[in-house]
Amino acid sequence: MTSSLLRLAIFNPILLRVVMAGGRRLRHAFVRWGYLGLLIMVLLVVQLSSAAGERALSDLAKAASQVFSAISYVQLAMICLLAPVFCAAAITQERDSQTYNILLATPLTNLQIVLGSLFSRLYYVVALLLSGLPVFAITLLYGGVTGQSIMLSFAIAMSTALFTGSLAIAIAVFRLGSGKTVFWFYVFNAIYLVAVYLADQFWLSGVKGGGGTTVLTGIHPFLALKSVVSATAYPTPEPGAVADHMLLAKWYLLYPARMYVAITTVASLAMVVPSAIVLRRIAQVSDAGLWAFLWTVLRRGKEGRTRRARSVWQNPVAWREAATRAGFSGRGLMRWLTILVGLAAALAVMYMYHTKKLDLHWARMILMGLVIVEFSVSLLVATNTSASAVTKERESQTLDLLLVTPITSRYYIWGKLRGLVSFMLPFAAVPTITMLIVVVYDAVRTMMGGSGCGGEWVVWPETVLTMPLYLTAIMAWACMLGLQLSLKWSRTIVAVMASVGALAGICAVLGVCGFAAAGSFGPVGPVVGAISPFTTICMLIYPGEFMQTAFGSGKVFEIGTSAELGGHVTVAVSILVASTVYCLAIWGMYRSMVKNFDMIIRKQHQ
Repeated sequence: MTSSLLRLAIFNPILLRVVMAGGRRLRHAFVRWGYLGLLIMVLLVVQLSSAAGERALSDLAKAASQVFSAISYVQLAMICLLAPVFCAAAITQERDSQTYNILLATPLTNLQIVLGSLFSRLYYVVALLLSGLPVFAITLLYGGVTGQSIMLSFAIAMSTALFTGSLAIAIAVFRLGSGKTVFWFYVFNAIYLVAVYLADQFWLSGVKGGGGTTVLTGIHPFLALKSVVSATAYPTPEPGAVADHMLLAKWYLLYPARMYVAITTVASLAMVVPSAIVLRRIAQVSDAGLWAFLWTVLRRGKEGRTRRARSVWQNPVAWREAATRAGFSGRGLMRWLTILVGLAAALAVMYMYHTKKLDLHWARMILMGLVIVEFSVSLLVATNTSASAVTKERESQTLDLLLVTPITSRYYIWGKLRGLVSFMLPFAAVPTITMLIVVVYDAVRTMMGGSGCGGEWVVWPETVLTMPLYLTAIMAWACMLGLQLSLKWSRTIVAVMASVGALAGICAVLGVCGFAAAGSFGPVGPVVGAISPFTTICMLIYPGEFMQTAFGSGKVFEIGTSAELGGHVTVAVSILVASTVYCLAIWGMYRSMVKNFDMIIRKQHQ
């Protein structure tokens, strides 16, 4: 009995194979060093931003608490980004390398295969968490942080990784599509995290009339972490207030962080067991997976139908990337369904604002959250798609065919970039159309003589021009980043993981620096803060909240004031400067790829 249990976990052959092979690879050490470097950078930035000469022990304890809060959120965000990428390919990578059928033919049970795949991928996540433990231990030196809080922070991160890993593997078992698995997991994960967070905050403001945990805290990782790192600002209810509740409900309300860990662990078990049951059955039904098999049955008899010939662009590489290769990240009905859902959400927010169910502050906050979700999904789609642009051709052995054609490296890379950006334009257009809906509403309200909110804009009208300019530059930069890593790495899943990790690290560092700069250095602060994509979105939608020191008054939306004029000029200049910086970065990366293209391809063929 003991031997069987050990073979499921510690002595699982799949886990031992991955651990022994991964421990000798230098790139895994580089990933851990990069993760540790990111935490140290966040620690230094937060520590330096709160430094103010001589400080008492109480000030040092408060600073340590702020540092602990910042690195805890960064750690959890990195886990939410990296865990699905690691785990979604646990089974699909075996299939891509054509060892999946061999794995199914071994004496390993279904549960050993599923648990081995899960634990072998979580091994990397655990290694990342343990590498950051010394950084958290530093906060204990100054007080203000307890060992119990650090353990709860790690427990929340680990349980989140376990849950996301189990869910990703369950999807991979049923769908067997690594690219689409990661993409759609990110889409629904982002929608869930933001929707639950906004619902919690709106409930606190509109129903409870104050701060404190709610019934949503125990099912949301960032809210559960907030109850640990900000126990004073986000307190749990008093024991007397829940004395009449059932025991389980009482524990849920009084200890939301612990209950979150318990709920996610039980949910992970509930997903692992069905995956183990149907693993070999799905493989017997179809090599492409259950859903692909059902789709084939539904489309039976339609193969003979003809379709209209497509019009190819002047650059066939760009056309092929935009029309066919971009399907790796989901196209057709589901792609446009995602766009329509975003626009419907914008219309719902404006309807609630028009009917006075939302005040001006909450309308802007929800719009900001909505645009951030749409932009985050677009960035992830751009990164995942571009990271597979070259590696998929290398794996399918079509890159060799392209290399013997007259197509040059400059022509090839520019075509890839143009095709990817063309594919991403509908995603980038969603936030712009969202802002257009708001601006049109403001214009119609003004024409009809509506008083509004003291003559204030919901968002500035020029946002419909500055936002697409900035988003297009960011999307092109994200595509260029994915292309560069796709050219460097020879395998798709490695390129995707490297691209997502690099994007997350860069956005996290820029976000920490950008939010600090936007509100700290007067009119120059927004120019520096605009380099951060998420800071820029907040500045565009709610400048009075995120650029308070840049103007002499908080009434930056009030028409005709000097604060409004200064706000228009400052934000416009910031967007132009940041867009120029990203365009220069794209040009530099493009020149570097063209210069090193032949050398990299030759090295990979050796």
